[in-house]
Amino acid sequence: MSATETWAMIVMDMKILRTWERRILRTHGPVVEQAIWRIRTDQELREPYKDLDTVTDIKNKALEWIGHVVGMDQGRTVKKIFDSEPEGSRRRVRPRMRWLEDVGKDLLVMKIKKW
Repeated sequence: MSATETWAMIVMDMKILRTWERRILRTHGPVVEQAIWRIRTDQELREPYKDLDTVTDIKNKALEWIGHVVGMDQGRTVKKIFDSEPEGSRRRVRPRMRWLEDVGKDLLVMKIKKW
């Protein structure tokens, strides 16, 4: 398991990852067309790599992990933690998104009702 499977991704995280991804892809350099240099578009950068999207890969890994945890035996520590309800109360400020809420949101977007 890598840490990305347990991230609760917020919009800022997704923006940072996509920016980093484009920066890496831009190392292929500009294009010369009719003796004029121009920067490659995002579509041109992604074309050779087909389905390269770090954010989507991370979300897919999280869905795979939750499927794995749901199928575990009840005696496993990870399953016990997954099924437990946290005790106590959260801070009074705006609560941070929990990992399970983030995965649940992704499932709604993908229109998956039963998991």
